[in-house]
Amino acid sequence: MTSIIIKVAERIYAFVALNVLWCVFVLLGLGVFGFMPATVALFRMMREWNSGRKELPLLKSFLTFYKESFIRANLYGALFLVVFYIIYVNYQFVSYFYEASIHFFLYVVIFSITAVAVMTFVNLFSVMAHFDHRLFHYLKLAFGMVFAHPFKSCLQLFWLIAYVLVALFYPKAFLLIGVSVFAYVIMSINFSTFNLYKKDTPVP
Repeated sequence: MTSIIIKVAERIYAFVALNVLWCVFVLLGLGVFGFMPATVALFRMMREWNSGRKELPLLKSFLTFYKESFIRANLYGALFLVVFYIIYVNYQFVSYFYEASIHFFLYVVIFSITAVAVMTFVNLFSVMAHFDHRLFHYLKLAFGMVFAHPFKSCLQLFWLIAYVLVALFYPKAFLLIGVSVFAYVIMSINFSTFNLYKKDTPVP
């Protein structure tokens, strides 16, 4: 019983420590340049945990993963910033340039595109954490997973929405579970899928 309590306490400590590391490295990148590589590094840690490597030194490993992904992660961050901005502009223009009779249809289309873009963005962190690819191959795989595994995509989307709602309405609970829990759940959902590609796809 004591050993179980110790293991649970160690795991809680690891989650909390990774939350702190994520925040620190986001700030080290001045927020804008730190968010993407810090999040990829966080997902990489969760990938290692899912692979059974739970005794990795947190700071050293996180720093290594952060530096490895800094440039390519920020390139993808810039790309998705443009994508989400275009979606937002189109959403704003619906009421100005189109007849009211087709607003609902256009909003449905925009929502669908947004959902696919968001899930591709979320999958991207797991893909970059798990595989060793050429730069734009990550995007292809992340996008393909949205349609190849629709049930898991819906599960991830549900978890993302629930997580955002907790952050908005229960900030104290959000501070408790932190970003690391979100990354762990998403990575765990995708991990079994990644193993299907393991024979044909290089991993780090």
